[in-house]
Amino acid sequence: MALISVGSIKDFSVEPTPEAPGAITEVDTFGALAEVSTETPANTYRFRESATPRGLAVASIRLESGFQSFLARLFHRTSDVYFVAWCWDLSGEPISLYPPTGAGVDKCLIPMRGGDVREFMGAGTVLFPARRVTAGIGARVQVWESKQGTRDFGSSMAAVSEQIQQSELNSWLTLIGSMVDPTAATIALIEEAALKLGKVIGTALKAASDDYVDFYEGYFPASAPWTAGKETYKGIDSELELSRFT
Repeated sequence: MALISVGSIKDFSVEPTPEAPGAITEVDTFGALAEVSTETPANTYRFRESATPRGLAVASIRLESGFQSFLARLFHRTSDVYFVAWCWDLSGEPISLYPPTGAGVDKCLIPMRGGDVREFMGAGTVLFPARRVTAGIGARVQVWESKQGTRDFGSSMAAVSEQIQQSELNSWLTLIGSMVDPTAATIALIEEAALKLGKVIGTALKAASDDYVDFYEGYFPASAPWTAGKETYKGIDSELELSRFT
């Protein structure tokens, strides 16, 4: 379960079609639609698309001063920190993942001490490239401390990339993109697949002896305002600053 949560998939945006009965013409989220009727015909609504492109990036990451052990702090040792992220919307596009396939180890591992802040230049480390969003953006970021050698780390990241690409979540996202009338049951399966993928990745990285730091989860509906800027989210051992851009 994510330690830092913002919103839920129930906040994702919908809009009524011309066939919609009067009872749901004011409904604008999937959660509200489900409350009106659990058996609402699929052709009465569609996912709403954002009016402008939206993108998401990591602007900075900060480690709490007590993140490292006493000895590590005493001898000023650095820890190799990294994050794994997967973001998506309901357009049918595949998951946007970080690190991207084939990324060099030197671009993924971040040497840090407790209390350090690492800022990323420009727009930041892009998690979701800017585009018009269907229904909303789902974002998950896991922060880890690597205990592996460089070669083993590269192998682990390749395995994670493969798990994401071959995941149930990716399959459902592809399927929903080809559906004319997505159903409530399909959305529930997507939510379940997103949770399952987080557990699969966590299990794989723990098996590689890496240490879990924090887990961030956010849902950003397409109908909500999207102002370019930065927002900070505080976990147990880290603080993540996300940048919204257009």
